[in-house]
Amino acid sequence: MNLTVQLIEHLFNLVCMIFMVRILLQIAQADFNNPISQFVHKFTYPVINPLRSMIPDMGKFNTASLVVILLILAIKFFIISLLLKSGLSSKVLLIGSLIGFPSFAGLVMNLVTLLTVLFIGLMVTSFLAGGQYNPAMMFFHQVTRPLLRPLQKIIPPIGGAIDITPMILLFVLIYLQKFLLEFAMSLVQ
Repeated sequence: MNLTVQLIEHLFNLVCMIFMVRILLQIAQADFNNPISQFVHKFTYPVINPLRSMIPDMGKFNTASLVVILLILAIKFFIISLLLKSGLSSKVLLIGSLIGFPSFAGLVMNLVTLLTVLFIGLMVTSFLAGGQYNPAMMFFHQVTRPLLRPLQKIIPPIGGAIDITPMILLFVLIYLQKFLLEFAMSLVQ
């Protein structure tokens, strides 16, 4: 794959993941005073704030961020398709990428990748923090809490202190990502 295409792919995915973190922060009602939360808010604010008047939130869910994510993924697909010189016209590519399958598939893949990174970050910071306050550990804990809470009701901590639910969810996410990649490859062939 072309180095330029890879760079565009990774750059657009990174921006999408920052907007996804914004959604997760709002759902989790995370502490705004955390430096990582403040970075995410300051990065996304110029884009999200004007859109919120046109696209209101649905409860705790930041709908404007979702629209921005889908738009970023559509633009990414359009640019990469142009760079790879696919046989379709640019109008067909733009319309297909705005309303088509690639944006939603990219959303699912980015979400699975982001959650995998968040759970690995949660596990690493919990080992390294040693019981002390750490903004990164608090961020990972607050963002992943809504996903872990239902599983923690089923599987309580072992011995009252060792929580294996992040590892279980991490394994599920890894296998889900593998399945999605294999499914996408079967569609291409």
